Amino acid sequence: LNIHIFKIMKILVLGGSGLVGEHFTTNSKSNDFITTYRNNVTNFPNIISVKINLPQDWLKLEELILKEKPDIVLNSIAYSNSDFCETNREETYTLHVKISEKITTICSKINSKIVFLSTDYVFDGKKGNYAENDKTNPINYYGHTKDLAEKIILKNENNLVLRTAMVYGSSSKVRFLRYVIENLKKDQEINTYDDIFNSATLLDDLTNGISKAIEFDANGIYHMVGSSCVSRFDFAKTVAKVFNFNENLVKPVSIVSSKLKAQRPVKPCLNNSKAVKTFNIKFSSINEGIKRVYERRDGLDMLNIWK
Repeated sequence: LNIHIFKIMKILVLGGSGLVGEHFTTNSKSNDFITTYRNNVTNFPNIISVKINLPQDWLKLEELILKEKPDIVLNSIAYSNSDFCETNREETYTLHVKISEKITTICSKINSKIVFLSTDYVFDGKKGNYAENDKTNPINYYGHTKDLAEKIILKNENNLVLRTAMVYGSSSKVRFLRYVIENLKKDQEINTYDDIFNSATLLDDLTNGISKAIEFDANGIYHMVGSSCVSRFDFAKTVAKVFNFNENLVKPVSIVSSKLKAQRPVKPCLNNSKAVKTFNIKFSSINEGIKRVYERRDGLDMLNIWK
């Protein structure tokens, strides 16, 4: 008899109270989870959650990994604000690079696979439609530290790097979507960049992609992004259309006129065909994704702004 035994994985989610970590943990079935959080207490039923503030609590994390010996360590911890990273380089380098290095060393010793969430910002954005094997060339400090971390993690061939971008979904933690909905709902104008582009990624698609990659025991690099390469202006226009808001309230502005500290790549859009073929998954277009958010607007934690 050829019986397929489904192995329940023990997964340690670093950054369990963050947008991706929280959604992945609450929506993944039949795995044994442990999560960490920094400030926002996670409240998952039947899941151990440990308060760890890096880099201060490094020894606490090391102890946790060695004690639990997880099959997978999903590292979704990062300073996600590029402007913060640009002006706080030491903290950024410590969290993104040094801590990644320490985690990699420990996980290699106990044979735990690292799944590291990375970014489209490892590219300079000059050509767009980047494949996994395209040469990285970050133009801001956030991208630079993520690029360094990727290279450290991939020294162990078992490890996995998943690059994603512009994640949106039915969560109050999605800042840009929330900003668009809150303002358009009140008939207020919004200014949105029309000259930088990213692969807009539905949160459900990303967490489903992470689950699939773990199931397939994948390694190396995969692009886990939506199928539309859009500007913030296109994104906001789509929201207005799907939600029946006034589209004329969405005004285009140029990134050139902004006072941002970190330079943004113009078109770092990622090609997702490797992930689609390997894991047999579908990524939503921007239209499909926003429609899904709209259809599920009742009973979700964004409810307080949709009334």
